[in-house]
Amino acid sequence: MQNGDSEKASRGVAERDDEEATSSSDGAVEEAVGDRDDEASSRDGAVEEAVADRANDDEAAGVVERDDEDPSGGDAEQAAAAAGVDRDDRDRKDARKPVKKGNCVWTMCLPSTSGKETLVANNNYGCEHYKRKSKFVTPCCNKVYTCRFCHDEQETHTVNRKEVTELICVLCDTRQPVQATCQNCHCQFGKYTCLECNLFDDEDKNQYHCDGCGICRVGGRDKFFHCAKCNMCLPIQLQNGHTCIENVSHSNCPVCLEDIHTSRIPCHIPDCGHLLHRMCFEELLNSGHYACPSCQVSLLDMTDLWKYLDAEVSLTPMPEEYSDCKTDILCKDCHEESTVKFHIVGLKCLNCGSYNTCRIKGSPCSDPDALNEAAGITEEKEGS
Repeated sequence: MQNGDSEKASRGVAERDDEEATSSSDGAVEEAVGDRDDEASSRDGAVEEAVADRANDDEAAGVVERDDEDPSGGDAEQAAAAAGVDRDDRDRKDARKPVKKGNCVWTMCLPSTSGKETLVANNNYGCEHYKRKSKFVTPCCNKVYTCRFCHDEQETHTVNRKEVTELICVLCDTRQPVQATCQNCHCQFGKYTCLECNLFDDEDKNQYHCDGCGICRVGGRDKFFHCAKCNMCLPIQLQNGHTCIENVSHSNCPVCLEDIHTSRIPCHIPDCGHLLHRMCFEELLNSGHYACPSCQVSLLDMTDLWKYLDAEVSLTPMPEEYSDCKTDILCKDCHEESTVKFHIVGLKCLNCGSYNTCRIKGSPCSDPDALNEAAGITEEKEGS
């Protein structure tokens, strides 16, 4: 009963304000203890037994006592000193504490009013192209889309993102001018923000803005350089050894015919300097095409294939009537002309040894009638 009296006395002191507790704490404790002793003497024995059972249950369940209770059974003054906390502070602490019910701890959580905070926490926001906390109002059709790619997939026209002037926050639905943070809830629209391109992205892709290209690039500024003639960013490894083609990126991919300059698909740069998507490049090789679709130069080192064709030519002799036939060819790799023996397997360039050649200047023989006669082809005479 002494522990219970101390607890009740401490509660009585805690309910007073700071001035009362500091000026007359001893008297308040003694008065509270006297009142509680009178009440306790008139209690029913069943109540005392229930309190004892509850204390045993709490001890068995490992329930932690409050800090303002004296577990050692000290006097009321020590309990009152430990409980000298402002009532407002105690209320705030109690509001933050989980609710104990038996052996379980129940945590009180306030539900979200809109559910959008939960979406952001689960990384379920933005679109398949970008993770961002904003949408933009298209200046061309006055519709709301998450990014320009989402717009272009749904509409029959394209949008220029640099012309966008209005954004909508996905957290508070506030419509506002283009800016880095929301003017209402002050959230940041993207960890990477470029107000020149109106680009916001929460994913780290080592983005940087290139003034020469006029757009944002990915991959890291330290890994690329801007070539003024090509008018595009190229890997730093090609800075002193690449074929420059003026404005090479301001064109379409020769395979899929999509714009390369603003494409999010990685590009392949062959030795000829023309650009094509890496995915398109791999599809060309898988289909057996090894020449650039733009200039017909070999896309990769073909030395092993040329050696294989040399062996095929030596193992495939031409018929007698074609043994001395010669033809003029143009090499697509070195752009040199030469006169070589005609062979059905391939025509080898005498300058670089490439078989990536084409015939020029007519037939391989100066007497086409002889070739026709040898092949069993005769022209019908008039009147016959």
